[in-house]
Amino acid sequence: MAYNTDVLENINKAWHTFKKASNTSQAKAAKALGMNQSAFSQYLRGEIPLNTDFIVKFSVLTNTEMTEFVPSNGLNHVSLQPIAVKYTLSGKELSDCYELIPSPVNLDHAYAIIVDYADFILERGTLLLIDTISDIRELDSVILLVEGSRPIYGAISYKESEWAVLEPHYFGGKRFVIEEAMQVHRVGGSYQPEKQGRVFKR
Repeated sequence: MAYNTDVLENINKAWHTFKKASNTSQAKAAKALGMNQSAFSQYLRGEIPLNTDFIVKFSVLTNTEMTEFVPSNGLNHVSLQPIAVKYTLSGKELSDCYELIPSPVNLDHAYAIIVDYADFILERGTLLLIDTISDIRELDSVILLVEGSRPIYGAISYKESEWAVLEPHYFGGKRFVIEEAMQVHRVGGSYQPEKQGRVFKR
C-alpha cells in the first residue's frame, strides 16, 4: 500500500512527541524497530517510502493508534486495520510482515496468506484472510497447515468417518486427510491491495 505525505507528516509529529516524552534517541528507536539508525532517519525524511510493516512497528513503539497515522479513506464505520501476513501460498513463512485492510472489526484473531503464483483461482498478490476463531463447517473454504509443508487451500468435507481438505486443481483435486498435528483455519474472505495507476470514474 502506498502512503501519502500526510501520513509521513503524522509519523514525524508522533516521533517528535514520543522522543520528547521518552528522551529516546533515533539510534535507540531504530534498534527497537529492528533496523539501523540510518534507515530509520531515511523513513522519517521520506527517502525510504513508508510501508505497512514500518507503520505497524512504529505505532507499537510510540503507543499510538494506527488511525492517527492513516486515515480511514472515508469508509462508513470501516477503518484500516493491520493484519499479519504469515505465509505465501507457495509455502514461504513470513515474519514481521503486515498489510492494512479496511475492516469494521479488530483483526487480532486473523492473519493473511498472500497468493504468490499466477495459476491460482485468485489473482497473484491477493490476500487470503484467515480467521482463527470461527467455527468451521463442512464445505467451508479452509487453510490446512502441515508442519514443513506449504499451506493447503481447499474445501473441508467429512466422509467415511474422517475429515479431509480437497485442494482444487484444473485436472482434478488432491485430498488431504486431517491429522491431529495439523491446524485448520477458516478462510473468511480475500482482499486485493490497491494498485497504482489511474482511478476509474464513470
